[in-house]
This record gives sequence, structure tokens and C-alpha cells, in this order.
Amino acid sequence: MLNFFRVVPKKRKIRVNKSKGLLYSNPPAPKRVIFYLGNILFLGAIIYGGYLYTPFFKAFYNYKFTKAESKIETIAEQKIEIKKSDEFFIQIPKILAFSKVVENVSPFDAAEYLEILKQNQVAHSKESDTPGSGLGKMTYVFAHSSTRDIVDVRNNPVFYLLGELEASDFIYIKYHGQEYKYQVYDKKVVKANQVEFLDFRDENKELLILQTCWPIGTDWNRLLIFAQLTT
Repeated sequence: MLNFFRVVPKKRKIRVNKSKGLLYSNPPAPKRVIFYLGNILFLGAIIYGGYLYTPFFKAFYNYKFTKAESKIETIAEQKIEIKKSDEFFIQIPKILAFSKVVENVSPFDAAEYLEILKQNQVAHSKESDTPGSGLGKMTYVFAHSSTRDIVDVRNNPVFYLLGELEASDFIYIKYHGQEYKYQVYDKKVVKANQVEFLDFRDENKELLILQTCWPIGTDWNRLLIFAQLTT
């Protein structure tokens, strides 16, 4: 492994030439400089990538390895904070996600929604309805956008683990003093330009759709989580 970072490995193949004997040479100074500079850039990229994705690693670790008792305490603390406020909140117990939701944000105005997302908040699409609107209505909430600045990957980890949600998992919404419970029933990965789901409705259900970029840290696709109001 260390040989990868040595300009001249300890073990080298030596070529024998009949007229000139053993042939080998150390690289000239410019090539050595380029080699070491490349190693520095390579290691720097690894370190920077680790820095950017620290929130994701932390969220994944908490999801996979936190003891059940600690998860219950965290969820309870989130619920207490929700009850203290009449603002717009979302809580997803399975993945320990919890965030304030900023209402009536344009999903087509990057300058508007990126300013919100970089503050570790999620956005409610103004193209959709609000929780409790009734059958045939849909609330659309989105987060984690990587379209402008790669550093935004670090600044908005709320929906990093949406992919872990499965049918029957629950999502809780607090909206202007009222609490709503939604149950996941489907999820889809769609192209970034498939915006028709902003207008998706089902006349027999009141829906909640959650959106995040997919895969994590890219803006190639969108992951959509579909849930229906249960109470």
C-alpha cells in the first residue's frame, strides 16, 4: 500500500540489456514533484470528502447503532419540542429525522429554496396543499439539494436516510397547532426533470410526498416517498 505513495518503490523491476547492462533510473525532479503533488491532491480529496459527508456518516451511525433506549429518548425530546410550538414541523422516528418546515417555497426558484435548505430546514412546495386539507389533496416537502454548491451536501442532512423508509413506516407533521400522522405506502426514484409529481393527487387519499436528491450527494435523480394520512 505504501508503495503507492512512493515515487520510487522499494521493490522495482530491473530490465537487463545485453549491451548496456542493468537499466533503471530514478524519475527526474519535475516528475517527482508532479507525483508528490498528485498524492497531496488525492489525500486532500479524501479528507474533504470525509468532511462533506460527516453529517451523513453521523446520521447513518445513529440510525444503525444507537441503542433503542437512546432512540426512544431522542424521539421523545423531538415530540416535546414539537408540542411547545405551533410552527410547521416534520418528524420521522425511524430515521430520527426532525426539522422545521418552511411553508410556501417555490420548487422552481433555486435561490429561494437553497437559502432555506442550507439552514438545515426543509421546504414545503407552494405548488402543493397544506396538511389537513382533506381527501384529494397533497402536501409536498423537499430537502437536500446538490444543484448549486457541493458544500450544501453537508448543510442539509435532514432527509439523507429517506431511502430507509418502507411501507408501513410513519411520518408525523405538526402544522399550526394540529398534528397529523401519515403512513408510507410507496417510494420511487425518478429523473430530476420529472416534476409532474408536484401535481400528483389521489381523490381517495390525503397524501404527503417527501423528496430528496438521489443518490446522496448528487442531483442526478430524485427519491420520492409517498405517505397517506391515517389520523
